Amino acid sequence: MSGGTEFKMKYGPWALVTGASSGIGAEFARQLAAEGLNVVLAARRKTLLDELGGQLRERFRVEARSVVIDLSQEGAVDDLWRTVVDLDLGLVISNATQAARATRASGR
Repeated sequence: MSGGTEFKMKYGPWALVTGASSGIGAEFARQLAAEGLNVVLAARRKTLLDELGGQLRERFRVEARSVVIDLSQEGAVDDLWRTVVDLDLGLVISNATQAARATRASGR
């Protein structure tokens, strides 16, 4: 990604990243913040979300909102929507996984 101002004009001021507490999701959040987008970080692990949000605010001078949520639960998508409805959200990175279910399905 590059061209911060153009990127922000194209997608708006806010992006949502699910599965943002670590790995690829956290890196997506870093890249978006580097482009100047404020980010909503959604995942199950509050401590990791809050740490990442603090890093993004300090390093990139953006806003970061942590949403602790398990998207595998019934009604979770509606709950997530209620936490972002007040934002001008222009980009969603859906990176949440269901590793526990995949592990059970594979018999591991």
